[in-house]
Amino acid sequence: MGTPGEFPISELVARTGVPAASIHHYRRLGLLPAPRRAAANRFFYSQRHADAVERIRDLRERHRLPLRHIAQIMNAENPDHAEVANLADSGEQLRDVAIQEFALRGYTEVSVSDICAQAGVAKGTFYRYFRSKQDLFFQAVEAVVDNTAEEFAAAVDGQVGLSREELTRRLAETLLPGLPIMLEVAKRSVQGQVEHAAAAQRVFWRLAERLGEALSDDPRGHRLAGALIMDAIAHIFAESLMGRFADRPNFDDAGAVIALTDLD
Repeated sequence: MGTPGEFPISELVARTGVPAASIHHYRRLGLLPAPRRAAANRFFYSQRHADAVERIRDLRERHRLPLRHIAQIMNAENPDHAEVANLADSGEQLRDVAIQEFALRGYTEVSVSDICAQAGVAKGTFYRYFRSKQDLFFQAVEAVVDNTAEEFAAAVDGQVGLSREELTRRLAETLLPGLPIMLEVAKRSVQGQVEHAAAAQRVFWRLAERLGEALSDDPRGHRLAGALIMDAIAHIFAESLMGRFADRPNFDDAGAVIALTDLD
């Protein structure tokens, strides 16, 4: 339970009218002070957070300021704000490094020692937070899913009636940084690795569910979420191929058709 004056994120959402995904996104950008961690996945907030969320909403809606400018204003108004907001424990630091390393080099090429060295954390500390490299990998993938969903929610917050094409583009933009690590778990699933197969299913269902929450104001929301993931991945690959093959004579400018027999 929280101490007097503290409450869970559901209460913060009720008090401010701001979706949980947007609140998490504000936290990640350093716009909010860190909540009190009561357990691995349980945090408590206070009126200080509610005031900050309402201040952010006012600056966004009434003054139409982008989040990077709001961050400057918030940090100027609260000198200790940025320092508090950017505090992270060793487990979060290890996970953030792991996301970067797994995405850049792949699961096999990254060791626990590599991650600890990059994070500046002793190897013994690693095992206080994670049972194994695989455990960290699965948590890193889930964190990428949550990050993607939260950033997508912020990108579509308050904008009802966006076309499917525009939703696909916005999801592709937020999905791109974390796509390598998501494809890594999908690849290992296809290779028949049972634990990775279960993780892949869990990860993509989780992403679809979170996207559905972000689109809850859209009558197509939950039905559209799963299709958007496939559309966004296809969009990312099409953009990549356009950059590589745009000078080929059989390349369709719409990004839809490439004569595969002519890719020698």
